[in-house]
Amino acid sequence: MAISSRNPSPIEELRRLYASTTTGDYRLPQWVNNEFLRYYVLIHDEDHDDAAKSMSLYEQMKRHFGLHCHLLRLRSSQCVSSDDDSVKLPLCQWISAAEELTEIQRRESHNDDEDPTPCVFESDATALKSFVREMVTQSIIPTMERLSATWNDQVASRRRGISGRFISLSKRWTPFSTSTRSATGPPSNGSGSNYDALQGFYRPDTPEATMRKLADYAFMLRDFKLAQSTYELLRTDFSNDKAWKNYAGANEMAAISTLLASQSLSTKARLDTVDQMLETACYSYITRCAAPYSALRTLALGLELLKLRGASAADDAARWASRILELRLVGPIGHALVTERISACFVSRGGVGSLHWGARRRKAALWAVLGADGWLRLEKDVQARKCVDEACRLYGLNAAEGTPLAFKGMRAFVDELREAVRALRMPGQGVGSEQEDREAQREDRADDEETLVEVSETLTFDQPSPVSHRESLMGAVQPAFEPLGDLSLSPSRLVQQRDDGFG
Repeated sequence: MAISSRNPSPIEELRRLYASTTTGDYRLPQWVNNEFLRYYVLIHDEDHDDAAKSMSLYEQMKRHFGLHCHLLRLRSSQCVSSDDDSVKLPLCQWISAAEELTEIQRRESHNDDEDPTPCVFESDATALKSFVREMVTQSIIPTMERLSATWNDQVASRRRGISGRFISLSKRWTPFSTSTRSATGPPSNGSGSNYDALQGFYRPDTPEATMRKLADYAFMLRDFKLAQSTYELLRTDFSNDKAWKNYAGANEMAAISTLLASQSLSTKARLDTVDQMLETACYSYITRCAAPYSALRTLALGLELLKLRGASAADDAARWASRILELRLVGPIGHALVTERISACFVSRGGVGSLHWGARRRKAALWAVLGADGWLRLEKDVQARKCVDEACRLYGLNAAEGTPLAFKGMRAFVDELREAVRALRMPGQGVGSEQEDREAQREDRADDEETLVEVSETLTFDQPSPVSHRESLMGAVQPAFEPLGDLSLSPSRLVQQRDDGFG
């Protein structure tokens, strides 16, 4: 909560803001505990305000509200790029796609040659950095560590003991149902359940909500073992209460914590723990919660963490990426991106020995080709060219152009992709370019046949130039994108084509 030093009654204003966040219009939803950390900031104007008065007010704030206060000294005058102590305002990295697109359109529509990025004074930038560093290191992190230790001793340790296990069993196998409860009481899925099924959340003072905050705090503080063990306890509680969205989230975070906490994870442990939790989270998000975006997030995070482990975990990462395509969780652009990531997963699988036994180079090349095909369908030539180059590198086509591939027709398909990328990168093709296309085809054919041609180094002006017949491409009409004619980039068949021998 921030106020200006020009406020006539700053202490009363801060108290009013505190009341509005507790019981007023700015109160958080019911599933959030009101006892969260509040940080008070006093903004001082270096150009117009009195520094002594602001310091006196800052001391009053610390006496009334504690040590979670800060005096931020900024300048109110306008900063331009021509100032000596000006720095460009950095762009926020955590913005949505719509905000980033709006920013790009604003920059492109700017008519001036100057950079439209706003500038701030270097002293203001230093003050803001110091403010963020002090708030994080002296208030946020110590508060999280203190609350985590308290919750772990008072709540989680009891749940891990014998008494906590008996309580869990009594909640699971109790013969009573919600019909025995009072009609005016909050609905739940079983006797003794703290889950409010009507509103779909746990109240913030329940043990389940407290343990979920403990697990999240431990995860943010990078205590992944504590987070993983707490998420494991919550999985059982959420399953018994039939809180499916909480259950899916606990499985997702338990899988991520396991992948981040374990230095070495065997194949059997991955199959028994990580794969099971990812599968359960994905199923619950899609079937029970109708949240495909959450399922996509779960699988994307899981495959990237598995890919970092290499070896056999890279195969599991590619399998989960293929699951994204099977479930149709992404659109056309996402399909091409995931296909490209599958190729990267197989590339990360290193072989054994000098012969690289167990490598997945051919699979990686195949998925790179499929990724190039997907980008070409979207007319994204830059991404398609990267995929084609990666496929050629994996197939070994860059060093020797005449190298045959293992499958019949694969070399022709890769060549078709190359030609399609080349045609897409030449949007000015039009009248007068047929001769240039024929020359390019002759050059490619000469390279394939490895024809050696000796060129004289003597410059003669009697012979006509080999490029004198070329016409200018300036002003040519852009045709429709049909670089391959009737040839399709995918091995699809027409309905009319039959092979039954009856025509």
